[in-house]
Amino acid sequence: MSTPVPGDPDLPELTGDDVVEPRPAGAAPPVPVAAGPPPLSRLRAIAEVVLCSSYPTQILAATALTFAGVSAQDPDGGLDATFVIAMAALDAVLVVALIVWLLRRRGESLAALTLGRAPVWREVAFGVGLVVPVTLSVALVVTLVRIAWPSLHNVPTNPMTALMANPRAALLFALTVVLAGGVREEIQRAFQLHRLTPTVLGRWTALLLTSLAFGLGHTVQGYDVAIATGGLGFLWGALWLVRGSAVAPAVCHALFNLGQVAAAWWVARAGLAV
Repeated sequence: MSTPVPGDPDLPELTGDDVVEPRPAGAAPPVPVAAGPPPLSRLRAIAEVVLCSSYPTQILAATALTFAGVSAQDPDGGLDATFVIAMAALDAVLVVALIVWLLRRRGESLAALTLGRAPVWREVAFGVGLVVPVTLSVALVVTLVRIAWPSLHNVPTNPMTALMANPRAALLFALTVVLAGGVREEIQRAFQLHRLTPTVLGRWTALLLTSLAFGLGHTVQGYDVAIATGGLGFLWGALWLVRGSAVAPAVCHALFNLGQVAAAWWVARAGLAV
């Protein structure tokens, strides 16, 4: 058998790409490059969080409804049920559409963001189990705040209660608080925490700031209610951070909201003030 020699026409010609440099003895193997989108800049991450915070989209929705002739106030000067429900629905559609678009631009998935890896049925059961303790805790917090700082109870009658006097409006409002409240707000919360951590803020700092913003968005119902709502936002956001799924927070949030609608409907029917 003949030994191939350099220049033998029967040998394939080697190029620079075919030559593998030997790894020195004891050297660590090359680290594989992680697949996935590159990290966002801080400025862009913050901009996306603000864009999906509901403040810009609610302004847009309210402006569109005003141009369409839907007034924010009813003839008695209170909130108009049609306006509130329509604005909540429009805001939900706009926010979720924005989130889906921003995720897809970077090759990310809404399902991966919100569902996590745990079985969905387990997360649903966990969320259902939280409803009663969460409801009791909120009632306790509001009561203690009103006792300790009576001035924070600055809205004697919750403006949402008046919307429940009409059974048809109450039914539509119940559907709204499930979809535009429980579902949209937990998708929104997961997206905001996903964008802010870890490149912009630490996990718990981001959770604290988003919870404060969530509470401030409910000051129309009173400062005491806003404090309790901020605490709820912190709890539901912490669940996403720890469990990696928005299912349990969304279920708990939706059922809690339904309970609040049912209570407001009963109060409105009984003619009480809260």
